[in-house]
Amino acid sequence: MASIDPIQGETLIDLSYLKPKMRGHVRTRAELAVVEANNVQKAFSKYLTAKPSRRLAPFTLKWSLKLHREMFGTVWTWAGEMRKTDLNIGEPWGQVEGLLFSLLKDLRLWADGELTMLDQAVLLHYRAVAIHPFHDGNGRWSRLLANIWLRQHDSPVTLWPAQVGSKSPIRDEYVDAIHKADSGDLGPLTELHRRFTPVALPPRRRIARPHDVPPQLRSAPPRRRRPLPPTANG
Repeated sequence: MASIDPIQGETLIDLSYLKPKMRGHVRTRAELAVVEANNVQKAFSKYLTAKPSRRLAPFTLKWSLKLHREMFGTVWTWAGEMRKTDLNIGEPWGQVEGLLFSLLKDLRLWADGELTMLDQAVLLHYRAVAIHPFHDGNGRWSRLLANIWLRQHDSPVTLWPAQVGSKSPIRDEYVDAIHKADSGDLGPLTELHRRFTPVALPPRRRIARPHDVPPQLRSAPPRRRRPLPPTANG
């Protein structure tokens, strides 16, 4: 089956992994953007319309996979399944499960520590996308993951710009911010979060680099062996 040629920084979009009912209806990037957006919107409505309870969003490993499946399961056969191959981005596939488990465990420590909700959202977003657990959709999944965490803790969510056509209007800036985070500087990504969050969330102390998080609040630091930008749609 056909594939969609990737733009810079993307992994190949292999249409052979489309759900059977989508085959024949998705042939272009624009058509794919529409069906994915419809699927993702259902997850947004479920988790962000009202404050999600810990029962609804327990932030466990099993639930994090379920969230990805809820976002993309109508469209892709690989939705909600951790990848079994290495990509040109993210951690080696054999380390994905352990790193994701450690990240979700760290969340509980952050909630009881000194980090503000803004800092927690930035770290959750970055470390999740850095692990890159899935074949695709990692950026959108990591951003929604962070927003659910914010909503669950009575904080305003980050209102990321909607896609224009098949490309986000802030894609280049976002990719650059991820690149800088790969190099240890979370400042640009933090500023993006702040810019698109309706109410400013001033940090009690600046977390300038991923490794500045106190050791007692970090059980598994993010590690990027392939410092390439996430996919355009993420």
